[in-house]
Amino acid sequence: MDGARIFVGSFNFDPRSTTLNTEMGLLIDSDRMAQGLRDAFNADLRGLAWRVELNGRDMIWRDPQIDVVTTDEPGTSLLRRLALTIIGWLPVEWLL
Repeated sequence: MDGARIFVGSFNFDPRSTTLNTEMGLLIDSDRMAQGLRDAFNADLRGLAWRVELNGRDMIWRDPQIDVVTTDEPGTSLLRRLALTIIGWLPVEWLL
């Protein structure tokens, strides 16, 4: 969020969406509206949003509000992380 523009619409950031779907949206060029929206998101997501960073080859999740760092994706169980790892090995890239 750049604090200068707002995009309201249905665009999805995946290869299938960019090549196959017809997306609609409205780009609003308004500093005042964009900054208001950014402030609202920052206030509402406090304590709920994590920043993902690379630590070498490993991902870490950081909660900047309470200075917590974890190597496990927040809100997941060991079973779910194992299932996602196994799914990640499957050759399904073409489905995306």
